[in-house]
Amino acid sequence: MAKNSNKNKGGRPRAWTSPSRLQKLIDKYFGSEKKPTLAGLAYALEISRSTFYKYRDENGFSDIIKKSRNRIEALYEKRLIYDKYPTGVIFALKNMGWRDRYDVTTDDEKLPVPIFGVFSSNGTERTTVSTKSS
Repeated sequence: MAKNSNKNKGGRPRAWTSPSRLQKLIDKYFGSEKKPTLAGLAYALEISRSTFYKYRDENGFSDIIKKSRNRIEALYEKRLIYDKYPTGVIFALKNMGWRDRYDVTTDDEKLPVPIFGVFSSNGTERTTVSTKSS
């Protein structure tokens, strides 16, 4: 029995077969939405976010998906810097791979020893205390 090459491979048929059609729909969304989001874009395209991301791996669609995601990320970054209360934007950016950065010295190098001066009430230095270990 010969296999039918036109047979559906399973699952739902692709929402778009034309990258230019998808690009027009994305442009329409960005043109009409003042504060775009990834979930909002997926909703406007009538697909789930996971389906939106699956198109990243499709030939012809990869750059479109990456650029639209980067565009939303850039808008989030502006809001992070300029909005008065960016808590929600911080959450969204962390879900996009951003993270808090902590600087920690771990190379066991000796750090400079802090020196504390003790001053009298008239502002002159009385004693200097060092926390340096012998």
